[in-house]
Amino acid sequence: MSTKLRIALLAGFLAFASNMLIIGYIHFQTRDEIVTELRHQVAQQSAALDQVYRREGLASLKQEIAEATEAGDQVAVAIVDGAGRPLEGNIDAIISPSVTSFAKARTAVLKMKGDNSALEASVNIRPIAGRQWLLTGRTVTGGISLRETLERSLLAALAVSVILGLLCGLILGQYVDRRIHDIVMVADRIGGGDMSGRVPLSGANDSFGRLSLRINQMLDRISTLMSELRMLTDSLAHDLRSPVGRLRAAADAALAADTEEERELMLAAIIRQSDSLMRILTTALEIARSEAFTSQNQFSWFDPAQLAAELVEMYEPVAEEAGANLRLDRGTVVVPVFAHRQLLAQALSNLIENAIKYASSGGEIAVMVHDEDSTLKLGVTDRGPGIAVEQRDEARRRFGRLDPSRSEEGAGLGLSLAQAIAHLHHGELALFDNGPGLVALLQIPIRGEGKPGRMTPGFAL
Repeated sequence: MSTKLRIALLAGFLAFASNMLIIGYIHFQTRDEIVTELRHQVAQQSAALDQVYRREGLASLKQEIAEATEAGDQVAVAIVDGAGRPLEGNIDAIISPSVTSFAKARTAVLKMKGDNSALEASVNIRPIAGRQWLLTGRTVTGGISLRETLERSLLAALAVSVILGLLCGLILGQYVDRRIHDIVMVADRIGGGDMSGRVPLSGANDSFGRLSLRINQMLDRISTLMSELRMLTDSLAHDLRSPVGRLRAAADAALAADTEEERELMLAAIIRQSDSLMRILTTALEIARSEAFTSQNQFSWFDPAQLAAELVEMYEPVAEEAGANLRLDRGTVVVPVFAHRQLLAQALSNLIENAIKYASSGGEIAVMVHDEDSTLKLGVTDRGPGIAVEQRDEARRRFGRLDPSRSEEGAGLGLSLAQAIAHLHHGELALFDNGPGLVALLQIPIRGEGKPGRMTPGFAL
């Protein structure tokens, strides 16, 4: 069964059920109002006849009954004996209730004089002298007629509601089918290798509109990742060529060495080049894992201020040797965070090493850890040459190396790894001017679902 047909049948059933409830409610409500009004009239007439009987006796009651039977077609009045047989009035027979139930009866089925059909009536039955009963009532032929009319209308209304429900369901199913068809067509194009397809947006803020928007955002993300994968492959092929070439040259030199001492020097160079290659490949793999969120199962609670203090203590001798003063810039309040401690330590280590390598001439380097606006700001500020605004995107790119750093060792993966680790924590790596120098911050949201706050430049040491 197709989805369109299922929606049509569901809409038809719902229309049928809702109309049945509405008409049933009207039917019973109307009947109750009719019965209530009849009972009120019957109670008044019964009280009046009882008052006549008590004041003037049985003869006057019979005269009142005779006059009452001429007042209207719905009036039912009679004096009934102990066996349930009418003695006076316009009732020919009482079909129900039985005599034993007279005292509690409020409704009855009567056969009127001159009419062979049984009629439902609202009645009031009072005992009188001589083991007889005074029965006063109103037949409900009008109510029965209305009920029959409503029942006939109910059948017609149900038939119409089913037809209209099926029609509305088909229209709704056609709309749903068309929207889903657009998504399927895009999926077919993507499956065929064409990543340029996108789901058309109607502009409506409904579930289909939001689904289409999310699918397009997902496809944009996939396209970006594929582009980065191609760039990574090309960059690896290009940037690994030099260390592999040096490794091959060192191996050839080791084979051609004349003395044991020269051979050991060449083998040591081979080990250094191998370690460099391993670091490049490990870092590239860690970037890929971070961007794929595969390390989130290793998150834990820890104190980022303690992490920053440990790294400052570890790198302080290295900074002093390079001619810089490394210190900790800690906020007044830093709350524990749920994050990947090892990766954040690696990202912060990369930022510290970059500052020591390229900005030690500035003399001062600070490791910052602040908790501001529900955002953890973890990074490094220095007084070095900094990075020009137009070069910051290149600095964050994988294997991106700026001209001043071409002569330095490294593969240009430090900032790229820091950015990937920030992305793993739903944050970002922000680079700002420190006037002079650079502010490199991991900005990670630590409360709620808000985006990382934007930091304004100008962090003075």
